[in-house]
Amino acid sequence: VGEAAGIFALPYTMSILQFTNEHVTPTTQLLTFLNPFGALFGFRRNRQWNLDMAKWVCLGGIVGGLIGPFIRVTLLSDVKPFTFTVGLALIFAGVHLCFAALRGYRAQRTGEGLSGKFRAAAEERRAAGLSPSGLPADLSVTTVARDGCRITVEFWGETWTINQIFMFLTGAGVGVISSALGVGGGFLLVPIFAAVYGLPMYVLVAATIPYVIVLSAVGLFTYGVILPAVVGQAVAPEWAWGFFAATGGIFGAWCAAKTQRFLPEHLLKLMLGGITASAGTLYAIDFFFKLPFKL
Repeated sequence: VGEAAGIFALPYTMSILQFTNEHVTPTTQLLTFLNPFGALFGFRRNRQWNLDMAKWVCLGGIVGGLIGPFIRVTLLSDVKPFTFTVGLALIFAGVHLCFAALRGYRAQRTGEGLSGKFRAAAEERRAAGLSPSGLPADLSVTTVARDGCRITVEFWGETWTINQIFMFLTGAGVGVISSALGVGGGFLLVPIFAAVYGLPMYVLVAATIPYVIVLSAVGLFTYGVILPAVVGQAVAPEWAWGFFAATGGIFGAWCAAKTQRFLPEHLLKLMLGGITASAGTLYAIDFFFKLPFKL
C-alpha cells in the first residue's frame, strides 16, 4: 500500500517482544531502512518509479531525519509518552486506511478512476483465461511536464500536477515525526498525498519507497553519530534483531511489488487499517487508564 513495515513492526516489537526502551526506535528504523529495498527493486522493474516525484520529498526527509531523534531522547524519552504517541500515529494510519478502502471499493463498483479500470482489466483478462492482473504490464509513472516548481506525472491515462515545494515541506515534517518514532513515514505520506493530490497506491510508491529508505538512513546516522556528538548520548539499534527481521522483510517487500498488480488496493487497506487502528486505540487508552492486560 506504499508504506514500509515500521508502523506495523513497532507495536509488535513493543507488545509481543516487550522491547520498549529508547533503543527500539533506531532498531525499527534499521528495519524500515532495509525492508523497502525489496520493494524498490520490484517497483523499479515494474516502472513504478519516478525520480522527479522522489527527489524533493527525499530532500525534505533528510532535514526531518536530522531533527526527529532529538525529540525522541528529550520529549519522548519515557515509555508512556512514547507509546501514547505511537498509539495516535497508529490510529491515524488505521482510520485513513479504512476510509480509503471504502472509497476504493465504491470507486471500483461504479467503475470510476483507476479502481474502476483495475477491475475492468482484471475481468477482461480473466474472461480470456489469463491471470487476472489489474495493471497492464506496459504502464509507467511518467513525468509529462515541468513548470517551475511543479511537475505533472501520468499513469494509465490519468495525470496529476504536484508542487515540489509542498513535497519538500511535507517530507521534512513527516520526517521529524517518523524518525522520532522510528518508522519510515509512509503511514503519513500516503494519506497526505492521497488527500491533497488524489494519488493512488500504484503511483504513490514512486515517492514513498525511496523516501522511507533515505529518511531511515539519515535517522540511523543521527542516532548513531550526531546525537553522541551533540548531546553525548548514543542510542544504538539492536543490530541482530534488525537484520534478522529485515531478512524476511526485504523478501516480503519484493513479493509486494510483484503481487500489487493482482490485488485491488481496498482489500489490503481494509485489513491493515483494521489491525492498525485497533492496536493504536489500545495504546491510547492505556495512557489514561490501566488495562486489565499488559500491552
